Amino acid sequence: MKILFTVSTYYPLADGVQTVTEYEAEELVNLGHDVTVVTEKRFGLSSDEIHNGVHIIRVDVSTKHTFFVGKKKEYRTLLIKLCSQIDCMINVCTQTATTELAFSILNQISCKKILYMHGMFDFKWHLNDVKSISSFLHKSWDSVRWWFHYKFSKKYIEKYDAIIHLHEMLNSSIFCKKHYNVKNYVVNNSANDSFFNDKNSFKNRENYAICVANYSPLKNQEFVLKAFYKAKTDISLVLIGSKKNEYYEKLCRLKKKLDHSYGERKVRLLYNIPRNEIADYVKGSTLYLFGSKIEMFPLSIVESMAAKIPFISTDVGIVRYFPGGRIIQSVTEMACWIDLLSQNNSVREFMGKSGYSYAIKKFSIENNVAKMNKILYEVTKQ
Repeated sequence: MKILFTVSTYYPLADGVQTVTEYEAEELVNLGHDVTVVTEKRFGLSSDEIHNGVHIIRVDVSTKHTFFVGKKKEYRTLLIKLCSQIDCMINVCTQTATTELAFSILNQISCKKILYMHGMFDFKWHLNDVKSISSFLHKSWDSVRWWFHYKFSKKYIEKYDAIIHLHEMLNSSIFCKKHYNVKNYVVNNSANDSFFNDKNSFKNRENYAICVANYSPLKNQEFVLKAFYKAKTDISLVLIGSKKNEYYEKLCRLKKKLDHSYGERKVRLLYNIPRNEIADYVKGSTLYLFGSKIEMFPLSIVESMAAKIPFISTDVGIVRYFPGGRIIQSVTEMACWIDLLSQNNSVREFMGKSGYSYAIKKFSIENNVAKMNKILYEVTKQ
């Protein structure tokens, strides 16, 4: 089967959507499919290349302040041409240029069409949305923008043959089932096999908590840092992000301030860590800490469960439906659970094993790509 993905980020960029799309595309190639990915062109990246059997085409379109910009006409022309030669197009995520710019030409695309949702805009108001005038204005604008968008996109979304969601309780799944007359499927996010196995190249057996996320105000590592210092445990903390940036520097300054207030603690802020080493860092940890402000189906929580590491997380996305961890509402609560779990091996091991038991059934790449493959054959035979 010939399959086309459109997605805003792909190799060599690193984020949750990219990771999921990449392993799905590559595993579908391994199953014998011909897979092409069309993605946004970023500075320094080639327009056309092959990576692990996947044909990658990069185009000059992007999303700026909720608007779609770039070479829109050329992008649509490219999609029409590519779709005349394939069996199924999969548009990954709404609210992105690579999906939304295809809406107006769906009538001209004769192949089967799947919309792959990684959640949608959260219309609920949260405390973080009113912490400043800037955050209030951003939330207000985005709420109006995306409310009208989803209301008037019904005529386009119902042109898809199927919609895939990450979880039945995700906001996009609930919304689409209620408002759109399209068949819905669920394919969970997956952890790489390296997180499930017990092999670990690390020789250092220190006790440490870990958080793996791009350095960003939305990922909110400062929440984790404050909770760690407030806890009375003697374990250390490892933060891993993709690269240095302004927020990374802010965290470094915050660490110095917290050292002054609480006494110096062992904290490592790492970046540019190879993917295979991240698995070793997670498997070697004692606790997984997650302070994100906005998430849908965080892949890093999935990976901690696969590694039998209990998580302590803010109440974001669908994490509340996962076994193997605790949901907290404040820095103080996270600090309390850091102390409790770091000092109680039996409780920590029980939570880790319960998360692993769930993950091995729900979050393996092999099982979820097989489910994806089955959906593709069902849709293309309609």
